[in-house]
Amino acid sequence: MATMVRRGKGAVEGCAGLFDVILTGSYGGLQSASTTHNFELEVVKDNAGQDGAWRSRNEMVELEADFKMLGTTAALAKASAALLAPLAVVTISACDITEWNTTYCVIPGASQKLKNDAIGDLSVKLRRYVDATQNTLFAATPS
Repeated sequence: MATMVRRGKGAVEGCAGLFDVILTGSYGGLQSASTTHNFELEVVKDNAGQDGAWRSRNEMVELEADFKMLGTTAALAKASAALLAPLAVVTISACDITEWNTTYCVIPGASQKLKNDAIGDLSVKLRRYVDATQNTLFAATPS
């Protein structure tokens, strides 16, 4: 398993990228996105009940993307409010953060928010596995 090491300071201003399912045809405006690094942690105890070993499995990245419900017409703005199907496959490409350019699956937690006289908000949650083989298997439809 590869370990990523970073030192010093870095800054990203904005995050240009294409979300294939959301932006194509619906004109949703990406406002922000954030990722969370997760994995399952198993703590193995020794004979005295002390932590003796740690084991990690299922390393994953969960991404939350926030959009504005935009469109050149009211109908397109309403169309951009559509929630994605459970476990739908979403491919991110041409993102400034190259680590985000891969295939994800929709996980629970999407939300829509409307206010009077304001543009609506849509939030989508996605997951990808760090292991490429595992990620490919979860993004494929079983036959």
